[in-house]
Amino acid sequence: MVDSAESVVVRYQCQGKDIHTLSLGSPFLADISLDYTGIPAAQRAGTAARLLLASALYCFASTLGSALQVRGVDFKSIKGRAIAEKEEDDYHRTRVSRIRIEIDAEVDPEDLPVLERCRKVMEKGCLITYSLYNGIEVEHTIHAKETL
Repeated sequence: MVDSAESVVVRYQCQGKDIHTLSLGSPFLADISLDYTGIPAAQRAGTAARLLLASALYCFASTLGSALQVRGVDFKSIKGRAIAEKEEDDYHRTRVSRIRIEIDAEVDPEDLPVLERCRKVMEKGCLITYSLYNGIEVEHTIHAKETL
């Protein structure tokens, strides 16, 4: 499967127990390589949550930037952070229960009314946060591959 207007493909590969690669299939996004060699298990925790937060933060901030630009605002900078709150269920599985995104948008004083309009637009979210709000259907298939 390849990227299309309706889908995006990311590939994963694990070599041994410690080296993981995410191939993003993008001409401008470098693949992500995680090398846990010598890293204790306790320090590895949180990687997936960080990647989820990075995706949500990037999507939200860049969508806000686009909304400002479309309305003629030449913002100086947009900075943000995303914080994940986690909880454990009855089976001791941890899940991200809440994501808080905090954005600082630096605009000229005369553009503050436009920023306020964009804030209202952004209450509907971006591709990623809107998808998370509504729950994402997850389908998974595991195929056995024999080793030689």
